[in-house]
Amino acid sequence: MKEKFDLFCKENPCEFSEEQLNRLKYELEHPRQGFICDEMVDYMLWMKGLKSRQEYFADYVARIFTPDRYPHLLEVGCGPSARLSSLLVSKGYRMSAMDPKLEQFKDPVEGLKERFDHNTTSILKYDAIIAQEPCDATEHIIRLCAKEKKDFIISLCASPHRFIDGKMPESVDEWYDHLRAIDRDHTIIIYPDMVPGYDTPVMIGMFYNKR
Repeated sequence: MKEKFDLFCKENPCEFSEEQLNRLKYELEHPRQGFICDEMVDYMLWMKGLKSRQEYFADYVARIFTPDRYPHLLEVGCGPSARLSSLLVSKGYRMSAMDPKLEQFKDPVEGLKERFDHNTTSILKYDAIIAQEPCDATEHIIRLCAKEKKDFIISLCASPHRFIDGKMPESVDEWYDHLRAIDRDHTIIIYPDMVPGYDTPVMIGMFYNKR
């Protein structure tokens, strides 16, 4: 097992930060019943010779929001390296990536080291918003996109996060219901066959502003 982990670290196919590699190492050494971190999912996919979660999500985004109709995307919660944005650049998109933890990114991605907030962030220049498990930013994205009628795709976290009003939901189902209630006419939560072996909830908002 150590040899495999050392090879993974050497190749670093998911461009993990040092913090992420240390988290993966800890999880391998101290497995927890009923819990698996995101890094572990990617490691297990790599062990099976499969693509990373970000590669699968990039493929999914490109099928739903094609670059001819959505040429400029904003990725929210891109993490320290904005790898998803780089993958989407290779598919023909112009990409902007936002995260207060952003450390490095590859040209021509536009890096925005700031927090997404539904009260202060401007999304007018983007054709759509995308996010892969953006945690606490999720509700902010949905509320602002609903207000501005901006299409979005979010791969949702599998655990609940605190509401903007400060309340902590008791279950992931309560959290999902809260997110859907923001704009039930234009949003949906589905479980597409996106990442092999994993149920991945995806929330999509379509406001019919693209013809």
